Amino acid sequence: MTARTVSLGAPFGWLMKAIDVGRRNPRALFGGFAILLVVGLVPTVVQMLAQFALADSPALMWTVYGLSMLASLVLMPPLTGAVIRLLHHCETGQPASAFDVFDGYRDMAFATRMVLTALLLLAIYVALFGLLFVLLPGKEFFVEAMARSMATPPGGQPDMTGMPDLDPSLLPMFLAWMLGMFAVIFLMTHAYMLALNQAALGGHGPLTAMASGFKATLKNVLPLLGFTLAVMVIGFVVMLLLVMVIALLGTVLAMVSPILAGVVLLPMYLLAALAVYVVMFGFYYHGWREIFGATAADPMDAIAA
Repeated sequence: MTARTVSLGAPFGWLMKAIDVGRRNPRALFGGFAILLVVGLVPTVVQMLAQFALADSPALMWTVYGLSMLASLVLMPPLTGAVIRLLHHCETGQPASAFDVFDGYRDMAFATRMVLTALLLLAIYVALFGLLFVLLPGKEFFVEAMARSMATPPGGQPDMTGMPDLDPSLLPMFLAWMLGMFAVIFLMTHAYMLALNQAALGGHGPLTAMASGFKATLKNVLPLLGFTLAVMVIGFVVMLLLVMVIALLGTVLAMVSPILAGVVLLPMYLLAALAVYVVMFGFYYHGWREIFGATAADPMDAIAA
């Protein structure tokens, strides 16, 4: 598949289609994504438990952290690839079940391809952000500020006495650095998701999938940039309103019972995260179809596309 250039408004069309992805087989689609969400939360839960249970044994705590991250790197890519295939089956009218997401573990060639693709993209992430760290102007100031912030208990104010000086003349360089960081995040986010679709649905190996993802992003940088900026502005407003509503609701419920607040707010958080997962993957799935010219599997799907 050769990456092609799409119109400026195309990403907004992908978003509209992504919002509608659960129409054909909602039980299979949302069930599969719920499994992905739950499995993805396991390493976080393990790390939180380790932080409380092993606070007096830092070496053991960091060992648990490392093992949980390693397990996530091995377990999540095949599951992610399988949920992309599940989405494709639902969108093209093929038989699908939520438990199809576990097929990613049964097909060793598929699982290996997904793991290697994810690891390759992770290595590129680390290399690019390592380069950004080397180029960070006023590095000593920001590293010290970050270290003190992380050492401050929740709700407290970090002690900034004795901080190294930050040269005001570095401000233009820092702003340029921030722009570079945005460019890296922008490029990697879109290239990463398109590469995963290439590996999961196109059957491409890690290097080909990665190259296709970057090529597709660079060829469509203007449509994706316009969409990203619009989503950032609208998303900020929506998130601000949601945070205010949830904070108010949490405060009211906590006055009645802290347990009640957790019982009500946790399912709301999980449902919101599930909706974001489905829409995000649906967006890049439809982007992959249009950019790489994937054909529909049935006449009704061809009309909808």
